[in-house]
Amino acid sequence: MTADKSPFTFVGVDYFGPLNVKLGRSVVKRYGCLFTCLTTRAVHIEIAHSLNTDSFISAFQRFTSRRGIPEKVYSDNGTNFVGGEIELRKNIEQWNKATISNYMLHKDIIWTFNPPYASHRGGAWERMIRSTRNIFKALINQQLLSDEQLLTFMAETERIMNDRPITAISDDCRDLPVLTPNMLLLMKSNTSTPQGVFDKKDIYAKRWWKQIQHLANEFWIHGS
Repeated sequence: MTADKSPFTFVGVDYFGPLNVKLGRSVVKRYGCLFTCLTTRAVHIEIAHSLNTDSFISAFQRFTSRRGIPEKVYSDNGTNFVGGEIELRKNIEQWNKATISNYMLHKDIIWTFNPPYASHRGGAWERMIRSTRNIFKALINQQLLSDEQLLTFMAETERIMNDRPITAISDDCRDLPVLTPNMLLLMKSNTSTPQGVFDKKDIYAKRWWKQIQHLANEFWIHGS
C-alpha cells in the first residue's frame, strides 16, 4: 500500500453460502459477499438476500458507502466454488454483466470478470478464504439465526479476520508489534475488544447475543 492509496483500493469479491436464517415461521436463504483488500488483506462482509444482479449491486453499494470507492475490482465468477456451492457459480454466471459494467463505469471503477485463477492474490490467501467459507457454514448450521443475529455474527467474524497478523510474528520483544488489517483500517494499535467467557451451552442461551459470542469464539478458534 502506498501513501496515496487507501485500503480497499484494489478489491477481490467472493461469495459464500447459502446461509439459512429464520424469518417468522419460515426459513430463507442468505448469502455472504466477501470483499478483500488485495493490498492489506482486510475483509469486509455484506449479506445478500439473493444471487441476482440487483442484490449484488446493492451489497456493493453498501460496501463502497463504508469503505470508499475502489479503483479495481476482481471477480472470478465462482470458479473456485465446489460441492454445495455450485448453486452460487450457476447464479453468478447468470449475472447481467452489462448492468454491472455500466454501474461500475459511472463510478470510474475497472471491473475484471473471471481473471486467471489466483492471479490477483496468493494461493495461501485463496485457501484461507475457502476455509473461512467452510467454517461459516459449519458454525451457522449449529444454530438457526435471525437476520439480525446473522448480521451481528458477520460483524464479529469480520473483526476477527481483520485482527489476523499480516506481518511475521517475532519472539524478540525488541521487535515492533505485528501489523493487522484493523490497525490500518482503524488507525489504532489495539483494535481487539475484550470478550467475556462463553462456552458451548451458550448456543442455547435465551439472550441471543450470548449465542453470537459463542459462535464468534468458535470462529476464532477454528479460523486462527
